[in-house]
Amino acid sequence: MSRHRDVRNLDYDEEYDEAYDDDVYGHSVDDNEYGVSPGMEQYLYSRSRENSHGFGLYLPTSEDIKEEDEVNGQLERQDSDDRSRHDSSSYEKPPLSSEEETLLCSVLDELRNILGDKYSEAELTRTAITHNFQLEASLNALLNMSSPTPVAAAAAAAVTATTTTNQSLPQREKRPRSRGGSTNTPAAEVKQLSLSSRQPQNQGQAAPPGLSTPEPKSQQQQMVVTARSTPVVVATPAKGAGTASSKVVRGFVLDSEDSASPASYNNSVSTEDQEAKRSRSSTPVRGNNKERDKESTPSTPLAKPPPKIRDKTVDVCSEYQEQRGSGKTLLNLVVVGHVDAGKSTLMGHLLYLKGNVAQRTMHKYEQESRKLGKQSFMYAWVLDDTEEERSRGVTVDVAQRVFETESKVVTLLDAPGHRDFIPNMITGAARADVAILVVDASTGAFEAGFESGGQTREHAILIRSLGVSQLTVAVNKLDTADWSEERFREVKHSLRQFLKTVGFRDADVVYIPCSGLTGENLVEPSKNQNFCAWYSGPTLLQAIDNMTVPERGVVRPVRMCVGDVYKGQGSSMCVSGRLDTGYVQASDRLLLLPQGDVLNVKNVQTDRAGAMGSAFAGDHVTLTVGGVDPSVLHIGDFLCDPAHPIPLTSRVQGRIVVFNIIVPLIKGAQVDFHYQATTEPARIRKLVSQLHKTTGQLVKSRPRALVKNTAALVELEFTRPLCLELFRDYKDLGRFMLRSSGSTIAAGLITQVCMQ
Repeated sequence: MSRHRDVRNLDYDEEYDEAYDDDVYGHSVDDNEYGVSPGMEQYLYSRSRENSHGFGLYLPTSEDIKEEDEVNGQLERQDSDDRSRHDSSSYEKPPLSSEEETLLCSVLDELRNILGDKYSEAELTRTAITHNFQLEASLNALLNMSSPTPVAAAAAAAVTATTTTNQSLPQREKRPRSRGGSTNTPAAEVKQLSLSSRQPQNQGQAAPPGLSTPEPKSQQQQMVVTARSTPVVVATPAKGAGTASSKVVRGFVLDSEDSASPASYNNSVSTEDQEAKRSRSSTPVRGNNKERDKESTPSTPLAKPPPKIRDKTVDVCSEYQEQRGSGKTLLNLVVVGHVDAGKSTLMGHLLYLKGNVAQRTMHKYEQESRKLGKQSFMYAWVLDDTEEERSRGVTVDVAQRVFETESKVVTLLDAPGHRDFIPNMITGAARADVAILVVDASTGAFEAGFESGGQTREHAILIRSLGVSQLTVAVNKLDTADWSEERFREVKHSLRQFLKTVGFRDADVVYIPCSGLTGENLVEPSKNQNFCAWYSGPTLLQAIDNMTVPERGVVRPVRMCVGDVYKGQGSSMCVSGRLDTGYVQASDRLLLLPQGDVLNVKNVQTDRAGAMGSAFAGDHVTLTVGGVDPSVLHIGDFLCDPAHPIPLTSRVQGRIVVFNIIVPLIKGAQVDFHYQATTEPARIRKLVSQLHKTTGQLVKSRPRALVKNTAALVELEFTRPLCLELFRDYKDLGRFMLRSSGSTIAAGLITQVCMQ
């Protein structure tokens, strides 16, 4: 009610006059005219506080303190010649582009490093712009603007430096005086001073460490040392120059008092020295006396030698004879062929008949496949062990199993046959020594896989291009043709003509009729009367046992391509793959490329029974490694001997054979480069020459395009460095494939690694 009572008693005329009073309007209200808390009062503006919270408090009101130099213990003001590095506010830098600003900043930094604070920012900037941002021209102009006094001033400064040196080194002996007892001037004594330790010491005098006694006057090297820390002045004459001397100021040759003209200075600097000056600011460039530079330049520390693969030397040949000499030899076998040709069923049944699969496991596969309505796939599940492969009924990745014959330990690699998984097939074929080509002999199926678009032709070309020369052709599903000899001969005749064109010799190819589902002629000879009537050859297992094992590079440097990476027990990581060359044992050190990290081998596991923690060339190994970040391990990387690393390059020259392609290959074409377990995009950088497909002779230089069924020498370029070996050095590692748009377009050999 009090509020309403005040309103009723309000005099509106008085309030109206005060509100529009000229003296009050626009002024701040006094503190006693309103009520506010002390905490809020600090945020209100008031002129009575004399701008106690204004920005003026943060602006400097006094002059800067002028710096003074300390000379001989006394403080003296700087001379008018010593100017501040900072400019006055009146100087304005002319407008420059971004590129010119960058050049200007670079030149100014170089000039400050050489000249110090002797010249102002305006002078440095004006000189650099006038001489078009050239460091040498700007430096010459600044040195010639206000030249220092002649030798007397330099000598006086040098005497000061000599005095300081003598005080810090009291053990220094006195310098012998010149003949005739004449007293040398300070400048002459300075010329006798040498800071180089390369001069021979005089007989009968012991020079303190780091200093050398002067030579006779005829061979004496002159050197001027100023008291300023920058620039450093070192003077050394060239041999045979007599008394003429020149001095070097932070790498820039200056003439002596006898020849101080700019023309002689320019002539004394060689082109090689000028190039060296532009390379790096912190690297001093000496005069044109190369022998003097070689002596005066401090020796750089030698690069750290690469670590050894092992501390103790191992006789690899004796170890191989001791561990593998009396046992069975190792053979790497890959199984290829068209999709649905029965590869997994064939080899799964062979493993079951050899006793590598337990009866209980086989019964489990039979029951599970019957539930899915795929009872015929029960042997294929021995190799197709993933859920995706079993549900789709096709092999996706390369399966690996081991079985033994009478004389060999065979590592089986079951490659996928679908065209979508050709890269995986190439990875498996690159790790194999020999191959089995499975074809479907049923009516219509062989023609579908062998004609254009089928994988039988492409797989045969791929394995031959990857170095496989021994081949066993398994004519599968011949039971569907009632073991017809005519059908077998028809398939054999078609394949024989084709394999000859690919590069297989008749002596290296064996044809085996069999049935993967029924197991006929796999391990034991068939007892079918229709089959035994016309065939009496070896079984499939005998044909595998008769294959020749290639020579292993056991004594060569270690080369291993990483095929898989996974986490082992504890914190260790495991990498697996085929050891192409060399010998590896536990506690070895291997170099991981292209990352460049050195890792330690903790354990070595192989597929052979009774292995002693070591592996030889040709083995499929699993290495437990440590001492490296798991994030740097990738499929396709290489492990090698640290003392003999594999070359790294982003350009390579290779000899290729172009397959049956539709679009010709031209310069700049984008392709997929397949090398071991690596798949990398590449570009055809240059078509060097076209070669004869059979003889390899030059047909045409720099062709414009490569059509089908031609051979050529091309240069490939990659987006990142790859680990590649030449074919002449490592035949297994010198092969590659080129693919584009889902089909293989060429195969080649690495002939030259273009080092950059």
